[in-house]
Amino acid sequence: MSNVLREEKKQQVIALGRLGWPLRRIERETGVRRETAAGYLRAAGVTVSQPGRWGPQSAKPAIEVASDSEAAAKPAIEVTPDSGAPPASPPEPIPSRSVSASVCEPHRDLIEHALSMAS
Repeated sequence: MSNVLREEKKQQVIALGRLGWPLRRIERETGVRRETAAGYLRAAGVTVSQPGRWGPQSAKPAIEVASDSEAAAKPAIEVTPDSGAPPASPPEPIPSRSVSASVCEPHRDLIEHALSMAS
């Protein structure tokens, strides 16, 4: 006689599979081997992701495309203005210094004098 899971454990595995749990997590939490869990999930019609792929693999496309007749039936998203205040003026640009200018440039004479005294 082959090993068969108790109905309670089988339903637990199927419920976790329907929640999208990966086989490794189902195995860790229930003690049912991944291969066994995968068999029960397939028999119950639950999609099992293939090894080496991330996330559940579904037959549905990620983005549904509406036909022209469906698009006409749905209203466009309304854009409402904010408080009605005039738009704020853009912030004043921050003056930038040139890439070649040194921060020490204003103190050049003092630095050169101090270096000449040290030599």
